[in-house]
Amino acid sequence: NLVVKDTPSSMHSMHALMPHLQGDEKFCLTTVDTLFHEKEFARYIAAFEQSSCDGLMAVTDYIDDEKPLYVETDGELNITAFGDSAVEGSRYISGGIYGLTPKALDTLQKCMEQGIARMRNFQRMLIGDGLALQAYPFTKIIDIDHAEDIGKAEEFLNEEK
Repeated sequence: NLVVKDTPSSMHSMHALMPHLQGDEKFCLTTVDTLFHEKEFARYIAAFEQSSCDGLMAVTDYIDDEKPLYVETDGELNITAFGDSAVEGSRYISGGIYGLTPKALDTLQKCMEQGIARMRNFQRMLIGDGLALQAYPFTKIIDIDHAEDIGKAEEFLNEEK
């Protein structure tokens, strides 16, 4: 299925996909502006398929973003909070890759009904709703937001060769 639609945020894009995500199966969404190693993604998907958590969120300690979403975890990589600024112990930022169970769709619908915007606020609401989220570290995820990020992306792709 192909859905073409302008939306104000990634969270709204996810909401536009909701009719295709109904049922009892896990699903994985990525933002369109992320770049990562294919083999790491394959390991992530395998881990997500085996996990019993409500969400497995890709994170990275490579921070090169003007507005990163910091991910606070405990010692077992259970996510305890999402923050706009780093606090002691927040080593990771969100990587824009979300492995979720259908429970997340209830939270998404609630966000839409309450007029909440932005994917980061949806992630915070997941924690607020008591969903069990875990962090899955990637070595590097590049967020391509600006023209100067293209050079970094090309360098990253050449490293993999």
